[in-house]
Amino acid sequence: MARKSAQTCDPAVEQEFERGKAYEQEQAHEKAFACFSAAARGGHAGAEFCLAVCCEQGRGTERDLSQAVTHYRRAAWRGNAAAQYALGQCYADGRGIGRDEKSAYEWFRLSAENGLAAAQHRVGVCCLYGIGTEKNFQAAAQWFRAAAEQGDHLARCDLGSCYFSGRGVEKNERKAYACFRAAAMRGCAEAMNNLGYCFRFGRGVRKNEKKAFGCFRAAARRGCAGAQYNLGLCYASGSGVAQNEEQALEWLRRAAQAGSEGAQSLLARSNGQERLP
Repeated sequence: MARKSAQTCDPAVEQEFERGKAYEQEQAHEKAFACFSAAARGGHAGAEFCLAVCCEQGRGTERDLSQAVTHYRRAAWRGNAAAQYALGQCYADGRGIGRDEKSAYEWFRLSAENGLAAAQHRVGVCCLYGIGTEKNFQAAAQWFRAAAEQGDHLARCDLGSCYFSGRGVEKNERKAYACFRAAAMRGCAEAMNNLGYCFRFGRGVRKNEKKAFGCFRAAARRGCAGAQYNLGLCYASGSGVAQNEEQALEWLRRAAQAGSEGAQSLLARSNGQERLP
């Protein structure tokens, strides 16, 4: 897939695009759509992207996913990195177009090469799990690092997981802990859970069960199923907190409802009793 750089437009077209953005701020969606349409006809990639969003969300026009894909594609070919990423998402989800993991990866990759952090993270995930491309742990770690350097906390968390497991990089639990801590400070629930694991078992940092409990609790309250499971185990065993079977069952139930197989298995073994096995 050929890479295309963003195109510049004449001042009148740019002014029409800016008018559209101003109307969007005022919630005047129909007027905004008209301005974006005019700017897009003048070759403005950003306006074409905005038209796609309008069509996808039904703002200023009827909701039309197929038409959204058309506009995303036009903007993508004009070099708009956000549109390239969005088009990749459409292919990945089968939204407005047939599901195609390979095409999704190609558009994610193009967007990533154009510098979009979210796309760089997504390419890393594709390389890590072999989605639309062959598995390549080293490439995954490189893309996670590129996105993390732009401030993407999800990528920072995944880079930490690479360091923790030694996938694509030399295993280094201290660097893993540092990545998890940085991502957790940005509000990443998964990173908080991973940080809790580091404290719980002394991986990359000195063991501290109270800090582990605090990390698990913070992540659990943000809806992380793994953290809810780990929090339930802390209450069950009295790790970092006073033992409390009622709280243990409560958090294990939440984790099970959120899809934690560990919690589901543990609760199944209790045979519906109000006690853990």
